[in-house]
Amino acid sequence: MRRLAAACAVALTAAVAACSSPKPAASPNPTRYLGVAGVSTAGLRGFEQATGIRPGIVEIYTTFGDPLKSARLTAIIRGGAKPLVQLEPYHVSLSTIAAGRYDAYLRRYAAGLSRLGHQILLSFAPEANGYWYNWGCRSTSAAAFVAAWRHVHDIIARYDRRIIWLWDVNQSFPGSCPITARWPGGGYVDWVGVDGYLWYPYLTFNMVFAPTIVNLRLFTGKPILIAETGVLNMPQAAAQLKGIFAGAKAIPGVIGVVYSDYATAQHDYRLEKDRPALATFRREAKDYATR
Repeated sequence: MRRLAAACAVALTAAVAACSSPKPAASPNPTRYLGVAGVSTAGLRGFEQATGIRPGIVEIYTTFGDPLKSARLTAIIRGGAKPLVQLEPYHVSLSTIAAGRYDAYLRRYAAGLSRLGHQILLSFAPEANGYWYNWGCRSTSAAAFVAAWRHVHDIIARYDRRIIWLWDVNQSFPGSCPITARWPGGGYVDWVGVDGYLWYPYLTFNMVFAPTIVNLRLFTGKPILIAETGVLNMPQAAAQLKGIFAGAKAIPGVIGVVYSDYATAQHDYRLEKDRPALATFRREAKDYATR
């Protein structure tokens, strides 16, 4: 079984390399990024103390229509990280966004981003190939998603050209929608994000991420960020974490890993709750982020 898993990992990595687009990446990637998602300001300090790592990306979530979290973003920037903002249009029709109903809000939001005076990562309506959000593939058509994405991009880009636009998809799975249908186009995307979690003890980085990355490489050569991932606090967590970093290093074009260091009602990904996993993360993350 181990030999089979190793052979599959090699085959998937080779497949990604073979399918990689010859087009150059839109944004330079001078280093590997190690990031964290879902932590408060205090939680970020705790993550840094526990892991010994100062993240290069800090991911936060904001609801479309809410004011820009300027103070939080400024704190992240002053801490030396790039903010990654997930702008989530809960209870908003993407068709109305594309039609211009929220342009005044978008202009205010864009002006606030510009006043930060710093490069940030911005993602709109993430994981649209899944079905759990109102902008997902069971509730919103691919055409409506693409039109809204392009409209949001065009309004905000008038104010700030420094933004790195992250098109963020969920790992493909049975029942998910084709990611190609929701591709906004190379002129609207700088980086591609892929979200995926190792929910079960048998899951590996290659099982979760490689098939989606192979698919992505059929139509884009943009840099790829593992924008959300995590392992559960179970005996295999340390081995899974080691595999995440090994996989991210092995697959061409993957430029970063963002770890979701938080707990939900169903799942606990906090490294601080698992000493062997934390020790592995400290070691592997340090090696990954300093090549």
